[in-house]
Amino acid sequence: MTLSYADLSRFIEDELAVESELAEDTLLFSSGLIDSFSLVSLMSYIEDEADVRIAPADVKLENFDSIGRILAYLNRAAAA
Repeated sequence: MTLSYADLSRFIEDELAVESELAEDTLLFSSGLIDSFSLVSLMSYIEDEADVRIAPADVKLENFDSIGRILAYLNRAAAA
């Protein structure tokens, strides 16, 4: 399955209890909306739903600090 903005936004709002309006460029970690404990849940969701494995070296803000960055990361991973 390919994840979309809507899929990620719904998961973050429903499962991680983020009540803010999320744009594609809303900073998730830098702004404090999501903490490191939530990151584990988010990564598990991404791996399960997108059928990818996230390398530990890829877990950094440039790849996961917004929905847009997550989608870009997934696109790069799919192209590799």
